[in-house]
Formats: sequence, structure tokens, C-alpha cells
Amino acid sequence: MTIFKIEWKTQYKSVLAWCGVIVLILSLFMAVFPTMQSAGMTDIVNTKLSAMPQDVLKIFNLNDGSSLLEVMGYFAYVFQYVFIASAIYAVLIGAQALIKEESDGTIEFLYAQPMTRKELVGFKMVANLAILATFWVITFIFAAIIILIFRNETDKLGDIFFKLIQLFLNDGLILVALLGIGFFFSTIIKSSKQATGLALGFVFGTYVIGILSELNDKVSFLKYISLLHYGVPANLLKEWMGWTYLIILIVVITVFSLLSIFMYQKKDLKI
Repeated sequence: MTIFKIEWKTQYKSVLAWCGVIVLILSLFMAVFPTMQSAGMTDIVNTKLSAMPQDVLKIFNLNDGSSLLEVMGYFAYVFQYVFIASAIYAVLIGAQALIKEESDGTIEFLYAQPMTRKELVGFKMVANLAILATFWVITFIFAAIIILIFRNETDKLGDIFFKLIQLFLNDGLILVALLGIGFFFSTIIKSSKQATGLALGFVFGTYVIGILSELNDKVSFLKYISLLHYGVPANLLKEWMGWTYLIILIVVITVFSLLSIFMYQKKDLKI
């Protein structure tokens, strides 16, 4: 319980900061949605986008450009960038979880606690999972509010909430997997200062891999490597990720959680 409280105390400000940035981004971009209903924008979406190369549309997940004229379709386009930011956050807090005390020189305090290294990692995982869940729930609440503000009167509330819940549940599971990968990174890096660069590199790297899998059929198998590819909002609004991706995510969460425990037990800590 002490570890749990410490994690919350040290991270609640960053959670609020990340939530604030996410809400600001969503608000600013969704505020543009009413202009999409104008005749000029409708013409651009229906004619200009359709004339663009398919590969370009795939890169920006605009295969169905007309969906930008609907509130959920437009939200999905905006939210894909929010999801990338959320993925970075998930990897980042995981990558910092087991190294920050060593970097801060407070590892002696953890050693003084009556628990094994395995238990320590377990408490850290639970605490950071709760922190990530809090961030995701807050994001969901504000996303729902923002959509309700800018939706058309003809949009059905039931459909909106069903799609939104489906999107957040699927993408939330991906964030948990990324958190697990971040924990593994935390056992092999030498300083918490390396966590930010590692999180950015990993997330953008997997994002690029996902794009490549869409552009070339010969490397389409790469889509199974890119976790971000599982969570494309435009796809998840239509249907859930499917059993294949779900099983892969469960395996990733399990394997990297166990690897984190194993590696941390073997690690020589800097006292």
C-alpha cells in the first residue's frame, strides 16, 4: 500500500497535465467540426479527397473521406493522434516505474520496505495500471462531453456511446500492453532520463511499421507487430479489433509482465 500511495503522490500532477493537454487538443480540433458542414468543405471532402492517391489516404487513415462529415468519423480522425500521445504516455510511465528511484537516489527507501522484489514490481504494476486507467477514464468522459457538444441533432446518442465505449475499451487494452512493454524497458535502461526518448522512439517506430504494412502487401504481416495498428479509431468505430489481435495483446501483456519481474529480480541495483 505504501508503494501505491507513493506512485499516486508522485504522478498525479503529470496525470492531470496529460489529461489537460489531451482535452485541449480534442476541444480545439472538434471545434472545427461545424465548418465541415459547409458547402465548400463538403465539396472538398467528396471530390478533392477522392482524387488523392490511395496510399496517401491510407497513411492518414482517410480511406473513407466522407466520414469526416459525420461527428464520429471526424472524431476518429482527430482521436488517432490523441491515441498516439496516449501510447507514448503509457510506455513512458512504464519505462520510468522501476528505474526512477535508482535515478533519484531513493532506492534505499524501497529496500527498507518488507517485501520481495517480485512484490515490489507487482505493486508498481497495479499502481501504474490504476494511474493509466484514471487517465483513460478522464479522457473518455471529456471526449463524450465534447462529442455531445458538437454532434448533429440527427446523431443518435445510443450509437455514439456504443461506438465510443467500443473504441476506448479496445484502445485501452492496447495501452495496457504498452504499459507492460514500458515496464520491461524500465528493467534494462540505466536512467529515467532515457525513458522519454525510448517511449517516443518505440511508439513512432511501431506507428511507421503499421503504415508500411498497409502500403505494401508483401509486408502486410508487420501489422501484427505494430500494436498501434490494432487501435486505428476509424476501424474500431466499425467493429472491435477481433480475436487475433486480442490474443496477441493478452500474450504481450503476460510475457512482458513476467519478463519485467524476472529481469528486476536479477538486476544489480545502484544503491
